[in-house]
Amino acid sequence: MEKKIHMKVDRNDETTSLREVIEKISEIQAKNPDREVFWDGDEHAICSRKR
Repeated sequence: MEKKIHMKVDRNDETTSLREVIEKISEIQAKNPDREVFWDGDEHAICSRKR
């Protein structure tokens, strides 16, 4: 299944909070209701794939 990366988060950037990541996931999900949005720990990024 094709995975799309929406936003990468720098592992060393301490200014990005978990709250911001969760809000961004919600925002991306609202804009893309046909996609499953998730956190990919290997990529350290917010990604999605078709449902």
